[in-house]
Parts: sequence; structure tokens; C-alpha cells
Amino acid sequence: MPRNVKVPLAGCVACVAALALLALCVFGADAVQRVDTAMLTRLVADPGSRAESLGSGLARLGDPPALLLMLALACGVALVRRRPGNAAAALLVVAGANLTTQMLKVLLGHPRVQLALGADQIAWSTFPSGHVTAAASIAIAFAFALPRSLLPAVAALGLCLVSAVSYAVLALAWHYPSDILGGILVASAWGFAVLAALRLAKAEIARPAPQLGRRAAISVK
Repeated sequence: MPRNVKVPLAGCVACVAALALLALCVFGADAVQRVDTAMLTRLVADPGSRAESLGSGLARLGDPPALLLMLALACGVALVRRRPGNAAAALLVVAGANLTTQMLKVLLGHPRVQLALGADQIAWSTFPSGHVTAAASIAIAFAFALPRSLLPAVAALGLCLVSAVSYAVLALAWHYPSDILGGILVASAWGFAVLAALRLAKAEIARPAPQLGRRAAISVK
């Protein structure tokens, strides 16, 4: 296996392992739950405040309509560049990451009742964050769709998008901070996996076809 395939594959494995460890800590470690809750209570916006209004607006960036629109744009750019493989990679990252998160929400829909939150408990099925998964997966999709020369700009804009959506779901008390990290890990795992697959496919295409030896060629004559 080529080295440029092994590296993203190792990144995928690392993200999956980190996600599993995070889930164990979130649902099984009291200390982690207390830290999670303490961070959330400091970031939640007051009802009716400007921060809450801002959060409501920014949260829409992770809604399905915005997700589909940005995905269509990313795939369209890749197709205009005559990179159908990159368009397929962008589509696969977004679809795979968001479906994985929705499945995990069902599988890990366990209560995390925190005394510090009182009656304002967060819904059970919050890990990982679907909005943050959407934002992170779209950022990765554009990294596949656009030229390498634009990757620094894509990374900066993607970071801004993920940060904005993360702030929104915390300000609106939709998620714990650990849910946000979980969403990023899911999207990153899919990004690394698809990158490894894309590089492997390109390596297979570029591999020269086996040629017959001299004797074989003579015998055919």
C-alpha cells in the first residue's frame, strides 16, 4: 500500500479511536460530565438576548437546506474542474458523516442528567452534534472540490464555519461541548477514509499494465 494512502488511513483509525474514547468518557466518567456541564453553563445565551438571536441565525448554517446547497456548490465546482472523482469524494464525505452521526445519535441516546442544569436538561440524543458534523463535513467537501492552491483559504473558511455553528449550538443549549468534538471527529474520520480511497484509486489507475516478456512475445508470433 502506498505511503500516501497509509497516512490518511491512519488518521481515520485515530479519529475513530478518539471518538470511541470520547463516548466512553462522556457517558461513563463523572469528571468529564461535570466539566462538560460547567463549560456549557458559561456559554449558554440568556433568553431574548442578542447572543441568542445570533446563535439562532448561525445555527441555520448547519440545517439540511444550507447543507444541501453548499454540497451542490462543492460538487459543481469539482465537476467544472473536470474532477468527477473529487465530486464523488465530496458527496461521500458529507453523506457518510451525516448518516453516521444520525445512527450514533440513536445508538447513544442515553440520558446525561446534570444537577447544574436543573430543569433545563438537554435532550438525550445529542452525541455527536448533527449541526457541527454538517459544517465540518462541508468544509472537508470543499477541500476535495477546490484546487490545492486554495486549501489554506478553504481551511480558514471551514474553521470559521465550524466555529460559528459550534457557538450557535452551545449558545442555544442544544449540545454539550463534547457533542461538538464528537461531530468533528466523525467528519474527520470520513474525510481521511475518503482521501485514502481516492489516493488508492488514483494509484491503481496510474499503475502500468503488466507487459509480456520477450519470449512470450516471440511465441505469440
